[in-house]
Amino acid sequence: MEPSSSARGQSRNERYSKTEKREGEDRWFILDNAASFMPALTNATATLAFRVSATLTERIRLPALQEAMASLGPRFPYFAVELRSGFFWYYLEPLTDRTPAPVADSRYPCLNMRARRRGSLLYRVRAYGSRIAVEFCHVLTDGAGALAYLKAVIMEYYRLLGVETAEPCGILRPGETPSPEESEDSFNKYFDRGMPFPERGRKAFHIPSLPLLPGQYRVTTGIIPLADALRAAREHGATLTEFMVAVYFASLQDIFRALPAPIRRGMRPILSVEVPVNLRRIFASGTMRNFSLFVLPTLDTRLGSYDFPEIVGRVHHYMQAEVHRKGISRQIARNVGGGRNLIVRMLPLALKGLAAKWVHSHLGEDTISGSVSNLGPVELPEPLASRVERFEFIPAPRVRCKSNVNLVSWKDRLYVCFGSLASSPEMERHFFTRLAGMGLPVRLESNM
Repeated sequence: MEPSSSARGQSRNERYSKTEKREGEDRWFILDNAASFMPALTNATATLAFRVSATLTERIRLPALQEAMASLGPRFPYFAVELRSGFFWYYLEPLTDRTPAPVADSRYPCLNMRARRRGSLLYRVRAYGSRIAVEFCHVLTDGAGALAYLKAVIMEYYRLLGVETAEPCGILRPGETPSPEESEDSFNKYFDRGMPFPERGRKAFHIPSLPLLPGQYRVTTGIIPLADALRAAREHGATLTEFMVAVYFASLQDIFRALPAPIRRGMRPILSVEVPVNLRRIFASGTMRNFSLFVLPTLDTRLGSYDFPEIVGRVHHYMQAEVHRKGISRQIARNVGGGRNLIVRMLPLALKGLAAKWVHSHLGEDTISGSVSNLGPVELPEPLASRVERFEFIPAPRVRCKSNVNLVSWKDRLYVCFGSLASSPEMERHFFTRLAGMGLPVRLESNM
């Protein structure tokens, strides 16, 4: 059912900052600003679905996991929704009659999530052996929101098994009333009309590789002692994220320089890496929906080769200059301001979809060589922490930027997770070979 005419008559600010009622007590949600263009871009491969998983120290007991998910359903009402389309916009409709249940895991994660299928949730919980994995479509939330849900599942699962936690340490629990802030669109909340838009990115180099066969998605995880990774970053005067972005840049440059000269001359010379930023750390927000944007450091290969210390320095200074409230506010102004444009608002949804695909291709993926996203260190209170062996954070499949990497830290280990649709594992090989060459011990695992 499309939102009522009375809801459509409200101001855009009001509609986007609140949840609205429709017939009876069910609530519907307007997509947040980051998600508004996403439904038009999804298919069986480019699902926009990413994964956060936890491997426990014992096998999963499915009845307890299912009961934990059912108990948490009312605590996360903004996740218990399906994607619906009106004449002008997509919206999220509650699935009040749908009880989520765990499903079997797959060799190839993050694929075949049909976001636009009627009656389908936009997330799923998968189980295999001792592993619990949550896969979320980015229409719903980002990595921080997905991790919060997974931690809540773990705590409730163990509570049902008789393992009580005295201090929840901020983990959301069944029976609590969701705060209105959790479902707000923080992009609209922090929109500043007076901010200038950021400069448009330049078209970037993409790794030349044939794609994998349909239905395949290669995941390669490198496991590194966290202390060694942090020490290497400090020796180069960088944070862990900056250091890993620099390693990714150096690997891109190696691939670019190794191309035969005639082929290289036909490639775009700009290397760029998308680095997502959790805006909850910059703005006061407790939203569980999307609230992250990215910065885009670049290297211009026409200026010559860059040695690794030079790359680290350039990444470090770029990140220091761009990751702050003023710089991010320019991106919010561009994204929210574009959505409030009267012409855009009046376009029928079908035309909005065509425009979204063009913008995403020419102003989005065209300007990005790949991405590096760091979820940061995961923390759990005891006695839960001693029952979790590892966490992993797997990126969503991307057709143009075929090989991307996510990072997550747990206890004394750093988990570096590549997700790739490229038939050649060249990017992963360059990346981990470079880390090993710096003396970092790396243990690799792959699903292919």
